[in-house]
Amino acid sequence: MANSGGNQLYGLVGSEVKINRGGPDSFEGNLLGIQSDYLALGSSNGIIYVNNTHVKSISANTGGSSENAYSGDGSYVMAANFNAVLKALRHEYVQINRGGPEKLAGVISDVTSDFVLIVVDNVIVRVPLFHIKSVNVITSNKSGGNNKSGNNNSKSGGNNKSGNNKSGNKNSSGSRSGGSNGSRGNSRGTGGRRTGGGRSNNKKRSSSKNR
Repeated sequence: MANSGGNQLYGLVGSEVKINRGGPDSFEGNLLGIQSDYLALGSSNGIIYVNNTHVKSISANTGGSSENAYSGDGSYVMAANFNAVLKALRHEYVQINRGGPEKLAGVISDVTSDFVLIVVDNVIVRVPLFHIKSVNVITSNKSGGNNKSGNNNSKSGGNNKSGNNKSGNKNSSGSRSGGSNGSRGNSRGTGGRRTGGGRSNNKKRSSSKNR
């Protein structure tokens, strides 16, 4: 694409652009440079080298998000062609392609005229050059430590719940003990009435005998 309309594209260097219209092959960022068969694009993910063979369209991106803004100094690998860029990135940890089944990340081991050898999880993968749409160096890894700490906090909350259950059991046992005390009082009261009635009967019998 740079060969067919390169003169017109040079006016976009230094501007925010969008390469391709959508899908995993779409890129947004600051156009840093145009070389013989590749573009250098600055984004929040660093510098992305885009193979011109897979560039279908390029346009000024007037509504670019600040989250994707490039904050580097604008320097990038300037080489004779895209194959030479890959050679310059040997022993670097890179991401090849932005999405889809052809996306992979690993360390570039070697570059030939037809293949790139990349080490992915201790396995050497041969990727044909014509399948590589873009490449960029990965400079940082995402961390999931905060998620783990959040799980620990939720577990401690479960202990508080168990404590509430125990206190509730104590209250229920207290109500049972109160009920038993009340029943004892009632039985004693009943016994007193019976005893009183027996005494009154004895007095009536003794008076009748004296008569």
